[in-house]
Amino acid sequence: MRFLIRSEVAPWFEGKTVAIVGSGPGCVENSAGYVDSHQVVVRVNNYRLVGGTGSRTDVFYSFFGTSIKKTAEELKRDGVKLCMSKLPNAQVLESEWHRRNDKMIGVDYRPHYVRRESWWFCDTYVPDVEEFMKPFDALGRHMPTTGFAAIWDVLSFNPRAVFLTGFDFFRSGIHNVNESWVAKNLDDPYRHEPARELAWVAQAMRRHPISTDERLRQAVDAVNLAA
Repeated sequence: MRFLIRSEVAPWFEGKTVAIVGSGPGCVENSAGYVDSHQVVVRVNNYRLVGGTGSRTDVFYSFFGTSIKKTAEELKRDGVKLCMSKLPNAQVLESEWHRRNDKMIGVDYRPHYVRRESWWFCDTYVPDVEEFMKPFDALGRHMPTTGFAAIWDVLSFNPRAVFLTGFDFFRSGIHNVNESWVAKNLDDPYRHEPARELAWVAQAMRRHPISTDERLRQAVDAVNLAA
């Protein structure tokens, strides 16, 4: 395997049709075969191959923390040929809150790479700090969720079309298809802001060739009506 730079990853997506599959409940509601009909299928974190999620997995996108349970063997069986990390192998910010609460892993991602030193099994993209900070800044200096980071990165490679499914930015209170999700660490100054992410996607749909599943379409329509 090799750690890749952006220019080496670009051919995976440039000019291609891409499905990005999150783990919100909408991911199971697609017509059979629709997700797999795209040239590239990207799946995020602890994805499940159930219902309308399809069966192909070309790219695995993750933050590679301890909560990610996918094994290298499972990903190989699913067909993964490229891994993409949300996080650089670096400390990206100094944060008094993270030091005080013993949560430096929220801003210093080097331990992920130490722990997985022997785990990597295929070509893997790891962003540099500058690339990582772009969506962070676009969200008003809030850490992007892994799903949002995947959308941001794929769009940056100029695909021909992108289909988003399994994203409702936690409006359903569900993740991992059918598990409850509750926001945590609400006093974290860099906490996730799913509402900001949804608003960004609503704007991005006016600039990029993005289509969505019905649940995300409804969420985007609600944002547009409120604007």
